[in-house]
Amino acid sequence: MDHSRTIVHIDLDCFYAQVEELKNTELKTLPFGVQQQNFVITSNYIAREYGIKKCMLISEAKKLCPNLILVRGEDLHDYRQISYKVTSLLQKYSHLVERLGLDENFIDVSKLVSERLQNGAEISIVGNIFGDISSLCDCGCSDRLKVGTEIAQDMREQIKNELNLTCCAGIAHNKLLAKLIGSKHKPDNQTVIFPNSAVELMLSLNNLSKIPSIGLALGKQLSNMNIKSVSDLQESDFLKIKKLLGPEKAKTVYDLSFGIDPSPVKSSGKPQSIGIEDACKSISAEKEVKEKLKQLLNRLLILVAEDGRIPKTVKLTVRKFDKNNKVSTRETRQCNINTSLFDIKSLSKLSESNENKLMTTIMRLFTKIVKTDKPYLITLLGLAFTKFLEKPNEKNSTLTNFLIKDIEVQSVTNIENLTFSNTTPDILPSTSYVENPEAEPEPSPKKCKFSNLIAKKRFFKEQDDCASPSKLKVAELRLNSTEKPTDTNQNICCPPNANKEVFQELPKDIQQELWEEYKQSRDTDRACSSNLKKSKPNSILNYLVKH
Repeated sequence: MDHSRTIVHIDLDCFYAQVEELKNTELKTLPFGVQQQNFVITSNYIAREYGIKKCMLISEAKKLCPNLILVRGEDLHDYRQISYKVTSLLQKYSHLVERLGLDENFIDVSKLVSERLQNGAEISIVGNIFGDISSLCDCGCSDRLKVGTEIAQDMREQIKNELNLTCCAGIAHNKLLAKLIGSKHKPDNQTVIFPNSAVELMLSLNNLSKIPSIGLALGKQLSNMNIKSVSDLQESDFLKIKKLLGPEKAKTVYDLSFGIDPSPVKSSGKPQSIGIEDACKSISAEKEVKEKLKQLLNRLLILVAEDGRIPKTVKLTVRKFDKNNKVSTRETRQCNINTSLFDIKSLSKLSESNENKLMTTIMRLFTKIVKTDKPYLITLLGLAFTKFLEKPNEKNSTLTNFLIKDIEVQSVTNIENLTFSNTTPDILPSTSYVENPEAEPEPSPKKCKFSNLIAKKRFFKEQDDCASPSKLKVAELRLNSTEKPTDTNQNICCPPNANKEVFQELPKDIQQELWEEYKQSRDTDRACSSNLKKSKPNSILNYLVKH
């Protein structure tokens, strides 16, 4: 079994509540909760002493704690801002940071652990230990995890010092164990688990739903097979689970019950979706819906401006209440939008015409979800942007740009000492553009198309010095012409570029010399032309320009 990784799971303590305390320090000494719709989604630890739990109804919370202070938390702007600051801080320790919601992050610190061990640093365990450590594995994972506890402590101290937030940490050799063990000692604490204690930790869970990836639906399927606890799952017939869930999912679920999780930490980057939702009193008029969506759009544009990317898709979420069945249903629809609607200099504000166009698109989505010719009740509306385009940057460059620039410079260098024949017609170099979807092209009159530079070489007078772009020796490709000058008087033919009357007055030996010179020049031109018509050699440049 692979124990080579060192994973840290960081979980911010009552995150929304801490953010509200930063905004209003008086809340730190009072029992308060963050309200979304009719629920207390989180509360500070003072309120939790009264028995208030996550997602508790406000009515129930008020019974337990009559003096509970409630703060509205539907607007996630401040929470997102602080959340990304935490992630940015953690990225100093590893490029492998995976966000899990706004308040959790996985960090793979294996590389940093290896570096510290190579430097011969003293090893000690920081924080709490889960399970028996009298018989640790001898693969080296115990030392790696000990160093991991020191790194986790560094992270937590930095978050506290720089952002004034407390958090818990779990340290393990995989993501599953790191997430589960971090919650054993809360708040503002950390715990490490070694591989030999994995099964013990899994058996300590009182419900299958405590295992990440096993939700209510899967839990119900397993319960129908009389598998209701972790021990039931460990002792179950794998073939029966395989028949129910399929081979891959069955193996994943079975492995999880033993604390086995090979999934890697994936760098999250920027969010794939930016959205905002608002619960509302029952709305039954299209005009009210439009006004509410316009308010959401204005708030959403502020978030998009902070993100810096241009949206390509808009998504609408609607929750409808069915009076007859007394149930609510959510439905979403999305469609692509024109990125030209957004001003790249000011993403937070649309022009009046562009705002009307976008609102027309959003209302079309609404009419696909709700039949407006019949009575309806809307209890929630949400807007989100997905699929983003990076904001254009004039300094952006591409590999194709670089290669073409490089070849243009080489081509000009090869021909800088050559002169044009007096009989050569004027050919003006055309401006070269390289299309870059992420930047506006800037024309440069100093650059010439690569193909035009090659074509010009046909007109060079000193043909022997004309090197082709592929560095072929044109002189070696000359064709030995067998054509003899013949006319009715057995005279030497006059070259096309000479005056016939003057040519005939010249001595025969000079005529012959001029004819041979013309013939040699013509054959060389043919060789150059023949080589230029050959297929282009395979190269990265040809591939990129072609595509």
